Amino acid sequence: PNDPSGAGRGYRSIIESDRAIDWINEQNRSKPWMATVAYSSAHTPYQQPATSLLPAASVPSGGFNCLTSAADQRVLSNQMIEAMDAEIGRVLVQTGLATRNADGTLNYDPARSDTMIVIIGDNGTYAPGVKAPFNPTRAKATVYQTGVWTPLIVAGPLVKEPGRDVESMVNIADLFQLFGEMAGIDVEKAVPKSR
Repeated sequence: PNDPSGAGRGYRSIIESDRAIDWINEQNRSKPWMATVAYSSAHTPYQQPATSLLPAASVPSGGFNCLTSAADQRVLSNQMIEAMDAEIGRVLVQTGLATRNADGTLNYDPARSDTMIVIIGDNGTYAPGVKAPFNPTRAKATVYQTGVWTPLIVAGPLVKEPGRDVESMVNIADLFQLFGEMAGIDVEKAVPKSR
């Protein structure tokens, strides 16, 4: 009942972004820092995002039918992803890592920063959010490709060939090596062979 943080009310992605922005902006930018912003969207329980985070075309005119249909859940899932995208953009802009173009789109130039950005999903899509041609019975919580196939985006000044798709399989454990390289650590030497 008495939640001084305000985390009990409000849209989760906004709360998570606000906290990240505050923390990042408090950092001494002349020293290395790392922030992890763990968005709880798009995840159950589904929470309709603020319409201010959505493109006008994403706001259904007829409302929702108490989330009883798979179509309603898919719409909400899409909205939660679009809202998370808007919040990631807000974090980048309000921390000075990006700006907005005149048309409102994000203007991120990795060459103007010494900051690396890594965006990763943790698992495949929940069955009601799966769209054709994919099979909902082979989605999240399965070992089929669509259950483990998730986004991984790496951007920043250390990326040697930006703007490309890498089709090779990557595991989240591979990020350990990547973060070591970002920090200037020779992971092969620093980590004991027993690990």
